[in-house]
Amino acid sequence: MPSNETFAFQAETKELLDLVIHSLYTNEEIFLRELLSNASDALDKLRFEGLRNRALEVDAAGLGIRLVPVRGARTLSVIDNGIGMSRQEVIDHVGTIARSGTKGFLETLKEAKDSPGTLPELIGQFGVGFYSAFMVADEVVLETRHAGEAKGVRWRSKGDGEYTLEDIEGAEFGTRVTLHLKPRDPDVPAARDYAEPRVLRELVRRYSDFLAYPITLEEDGKKPGEVLNSKKPLWTRPKEELKPEEYVEFYRHLSHDWREPLETIHFRAEGASEYTALLYLPKERPFDLFDPTQSRSHVNLYVKRVFVMADCEELAPPWLRFVRGVVDSSDLPLNVSRETLQANRQSAQIQKRLVRKVLEALGELLAKRREEYSAFWRNFGAVIKEGLWFDDENREEIARVALFATSAGDALTTLEEYVGRMPVKQKEIHVLCANDLEAARRSPHLEAFRAQGYEVLLFGEPVDEFVLQRLTEFGGRKLRRIERGDVELDEADAGERREKEKAFAKVLEAVRKELSEKVEDVRFSRRLTESPACLVAGEHDLPPQMRRMMRELGQSPPNEKRVLELNATHPLVERLHALSLEPGDVERFGATCEVLHGLALVSAGEAPSDPARFARLVAEALARG
Repeated sequence: MPSNETFAFQAETKELLDLVIHSLYTNEEIFLRELLSNASDALDKLRFEGLRNRALEVDAAGLGIRLVPVRGARTLSVIDNGIGMSRQEVIDHVGTIARSGTKGFLETLKEAKDSPGTLPELIGQFGVGFYSAFMVADEVVLETRHAGEAKGVRWRSKGDGEYTLEDIEGAEFGTRVTLHLKPRDPDVPAARDYAEPRVLRELVRRYSDFLAYPITLEEDGKKPGEVLNSKKPLWTRPKEELKPEEYVEFYRHLSHDWREPLETIHFRAEGASEYTALLYLPKERPFDLFDPTQSRSHVNLYVKRVFVMADCEELAPPWLRFVRGVVDSSDLPLNVSRETLQANRQSAQIQKRLVRKVLEALGELLAKRREEYSAFWRNFGAVIKEGLWFDDENREEIARVALFATSAGDALTTLEEYVGRMPVKQKEIHVLCANDLEAARRSPHLEAFRAQGYEVLLFGEPVDEFVLQRLTEFGGRKLRRIERGDVELDEADAGERREKEKAFAKVLEAVRKELSEKVEDVRFSRRLTESPACLVAGEHDLPPQMRRMMRELGQSPPNEKRVLELNATHPLVERLHALSLEPGDVERFGATCEVLHGLALVSAGEAPSDPARFARLVAEALARG
C-alpha cells in the first residue's frame, strides 16, 4: 500500500461536508470545545486500554492536552498523548463523516467479555465535532499514532471533499491536530483571532474548564506550558469533602455576584437518569430580574463535565430564573452539534426534580431562618408567585412557601399561619388586591374588616392579578376578594345603618340617575366605616390593574362599569341627601355626586376621567365650607 494517497470522503457527498462545516454549529468558537473533547476521549481510552493491556504502561499522571498557537504562522495545534489512531481508524473515523469512533469504541467494549469495571464516560456521540475545525481553518492536518504501533499517519484536508493520507515515521503516540487558521476579516473588528493566547484562555475557561486532564498553553510553541483549566468541577466531589468557602467561591465565579449565596443545593441523582446538580439561591435581586430580553433560566448544562449550554431553559422554569447553578449529566441526549438539548422526557424529569429540590430548600429556610427568608421573599417573591400561575403541578407547594402582606401588621405571613389565626366564625380567606401595597393598606375596603377584627391578606404586585385567578383556595378554604361583589359581615350597629339607609332610600335613585354614565349601580355599603364612598367591581369584572396593563400595551379594555357604594353614616352622604331634598339646587347635587365618585376613584389609586374638573369641583366645595 503506498504511503501517500488521496481519498474522497466516504459520506454521501461534498454537500454533506459543507453542511457540517457551515450550517451545523451556530457559534464558530465551539470548534475548540469539540477538539478538546475529542482529545479528552482519547486520553480516557488510553487509560482504559491500559487496564486491559498492561504492556501499554500508561503513565496516568503524565496524560494531558497541549494548545500550541503560533501567531506568525497563524496556526493552532491541539495535541494529546492519548490512544491515537491507526491508518485504518483514520480512514474509518476521520475520513467518514458522522461515523463516530467513540460510539463504535463503546459498542465494542459493551460486547467484549473481558472489559474490566465501569466503561469510561466518553463525550463524543456523533463523530462530527472534528469537522467544526473547518469553520475557522482553511486546512486541517491531523498527525496520529496508535499506542502500541510503530508507524504514524498524517491526514490532511482543506474541507473540499477529499483528503490525503501518508505514513510518518518517529511520531509519538497520541494525536496532533493543526489548524491553518483563516485570515482575519478586516471588515469584522470583533472577529476572534484563535492564534491569540488571550482568546484561547477565555474559551477554555468557558467550555472546557472542568475536563479531567490538564490543558496547557505553549505560546508560539515555547515550553513550559501554562495550565488553563481548573480540572475542579466542584459538583463532582462529595458534599462532606467540600468547605463552605469553596461553595461560595464557585457561586461568585458562576454568578459574578460578590455576595455569598443565601442557600446551596447540591445533590446527585441516580437511576434511569444520572446527573449531579449544584444550585444556589442568591440573597439580593439582580438588576435584570424582570428584563424580558434576558434569559429565563440561569442553570448551565454540562455533559460529562464538558460545557454544552448556558442558561438551559429545559432545566429550570422561568419562575425560578433567579436560581444559579449547573447540571452535569452523563446521559442526556443532545442534538448532533451538541449545542442544544433534545426535547425529551429525561430533561423534563430533571426539571421536575430541580423544582422539587428548590421548593424543599425554600421550605427549610421558611421554617428555620424566617428573618432571612422574609428578606429573600421581598426580593424574589414576585417571581416565585409566577409559578402559582404557570405551574399546575407545584401550585400547592409554592403556595405553602409564599409570604403575604397582611392588614394585621408589617410582618409577612404564610397562608397556613393566616388560617391558624382565623376566628371560628370566619369561613373564607379575606384578600384585597390593589395597585400597590400602600394603596392596599389605605383602601377603604378594609374599614369594616378592621373594625370587626378581621385580618385581610394584601396583594399589591402586578403578578397578583394572575395569581388570584389560579390560587382560588388553600386548605379547603376559598380566597375571597373583598374589593369585589357584596360582603357579609356581622355589624354591631346594623340596625342604625339600616334605619339611615331606609331614610336615604330616595337619594340612591337620584345618584344613580346623575352618575348613570359612570357607574353600574349605586348602593349603601356594609364595608365602609370612615370613607364616604368606594367603587366595587363585579365578581368577574376585569380588575383596574389589568385594564391599565391593557392600555399600556395599546389594547382597549372592555367598557365595564363598577358599583358605587356610599357610606350612609358619613357627613358628606348626609349632605348629599339634604341636597336631594332641595329641588332648586340640582347643579350642586350633581357636582357633589361627581366629587363622591372622584373620591372613590382616588381612594382606589386611580385618577378621575377629568382631573382638572374634579379639582375645580373640590375647590368650590371647600370654598362653600
